[in-house]
Amino acid sequence: MPELSRPLPPEDRLVLLPKNPGIFFIFWQFSGGRADSFRTASFSPEIELRLYYAGGKTPVSSHKVPWQAGRAYLPAPERGGNCEAALYALSNGDWERLLDSNQAAAPAAAGMAEDLACASLEFHKKALS
Repeated sequence: MPELSRPLPPEDRLVLLPKNPGIFFIFWQFSGGRADSFRTASFSPEIELRLYYAGGKTPVSSHKVPWQAGRAYLPAPERGGNCEAALYALSNGDWERLLDSNQAAAPAAAGMAEDLACASLEFHKKALS
């Protein structure tokens, strides 16, 4: 495994950001102690990211990724609204919730991709005139 170019943060963090109307960008950083837990196999090498509506108990979606990835893209729910994410790790056969993110707003879907392409092209034509 390649060495990190900078020191690990003193605390764990999980950050959720809207990238565009259909995608969230999520990144996480583990402290040295938490990273050691993954390295020593206290946790499975794969984590699960779960997306929830703010205050909700049932996940809207979930995605598994390697813990070292540090970032992922998650599809935003079609109806939009405020969302938050949680990071889970598998330990002794049980999923343990390790981190919770901030809330981020997901805009409602703005129509079909074909409609968006035409609107963008029309805007582009007017902007060049």
